[in-house]
Amino acid sequence: MPESYIIVSDPEICGGKPVARGTRVPVHYLLELWAKGYDAKKIHEQYPTVPVELISDIVRILSKNETLKVAG
Repeated sequence: MPESYIIVSDPEICGGKPVARGTRVPVHYLLELWAKGYDAKKIHEQYPTVPVELISDIVRILSKNETLKVAG
């Protein structure tokens, strides 16, 4: 799987739910906090295994509302 993927899906991790690359943190957890007004640094405080830059990239890409190719 290319390192360029920031969201991955693996049946062995969180039942295949999309997670932030290199973590077991489901993307929807990050997006829920973002929707509540948390910024990337505050989300990182809640999920320290997810780097601030990765959180920012996930939110930026998903906020564009584009079709995503999820690695799996």
